[in-house]
Amino acid sequence: MSKLRGLLIAVFAAAALLAMGAIGWEALAGRQETRVKSSVIGALPTADSANFERVMGPRELVFPRDHGPHPTFQTEWWYYTGSLQGEDGRRFGYQLTFFRRGAGPGDWREARASAWAANHVYMAHFTVTDVQAGSFFAYERFERGAAGLAGAQGEPAFQVWLRDWSVEQTGAGEYHLRAGEGDVAVDLRLVDGKGITLQGDRGYSRKGPEPGNASLYYSQTRLETEGTLTIGQKAYAVSGSSWMDREISTSALSEGQVGWDWFALQLDDGSELMVYIIRDRKGEASVYSSGMFVDADGTATALAYDNFEIRPEGVWRSPHSGGEYPARWHVSVPALALDLTVTPLVADQELNLSVTYWEGAVQVAGERAGKPLSGYGYVELTGYADSLEGDV
Repeated sequence: MSKLRGLLIAVFAAAALLAMGAIGWEALAGRQETRVKSSVIGALPTADSANFERVMGPRELVFPRDHGPHPTFQTEWWYYTGSLQGEDGRRFGYQLTFFRRGAGPGDWREARASAWAANHVYMAHFTVTDVQAGSFFAYERFERGAAGLAGAQGEPAFQVWLRDWSVEQTGAGEYHLRAGEGDVAVDLRLVDGKGITLQGDRGYSRKGPEPGNASLYYSQTRLETEGTLTIGQKAYAVSGSSWMDREISTSALSEGQVGWDWFALQLDDGSELMVYIIRDRKGEASVYSSGMFVDADGTATALAYDNFEIRPEGVWRSPHSGGEYPARWHVSVPALALDLTVTPLVADQELNLSVTYWEGAVQVAGERAGKPLSGYGYVELTGYADSLEGDV
């Protein structure tokens, strides 16, 4: 969905601070153990969204060009998650996300005299879940979009990077993904087995009633994956499947909306299900919640908010933030005779970074039209520990 990931709190603060030179890069990078928290934001100017284009309806997307950056929009992200298994059966999950945010307070169209000056700031999140050990590792980086430190391109081949964290297109539908921090790393080859799915209405994903409160949104729902995952001194040969979400926008949560629950599930019959709800203060789902079902043959079926149900079952309380998150879900799509139970593979997959949210590997069990079904996927939960209302 437009989980509005590019609106994660740290992007605002980093964009303003880097553009103004108000804080050294070492502090933002965490080298002095400085955390950019939401309390900083209210005091900082960011790029005026009036300087940026808004998504007002469907438009033609051309690839690989549109894998690259869209500076006329304020925010965009490239979001990779995957479920992997070692040769010994050990199971892992990973997340690698890149965010671009137009920096302020100036106009993004203004040329900058210095090669180090930036009109954009990039942020990246990298996580690994080791299911057998019950361990979760989460890391964050910021960098200005200048001097080759961070950036993205669509042509002649897609690439997005923040220093040595990167995804690079190596062939038609083939990508090389790399990230590492300390003794935790992934080095993976991804091959697109399904092609691109345009979410919403031909890629136009509306999030609220306000004009332009929408994103351009597409996914690669089945990226066959193999490579190496390293934890400590042990390198595991792994294989499995990844999912890529891509959104481009100049938008925000509507008044009263505080967060979202997003599910990306890859099922063993070759199909995929993406559903999300945008929650209000009462925990109720917005009518702009939606989803997509992709059958094994690639046929995509759009789902409106009343075509599916997500029912939480159980609660997990974070010992870090005190936030209370759903801990298990029943997900059903009656028109598709799809009935699933979704369970976290590790309870504690909370990211305590510039903003606190839960994003983790899950297991799926259930049935479709009376036939058993299983699978794996990822779930993202925001607004349970830190409300995003007023910060987007």
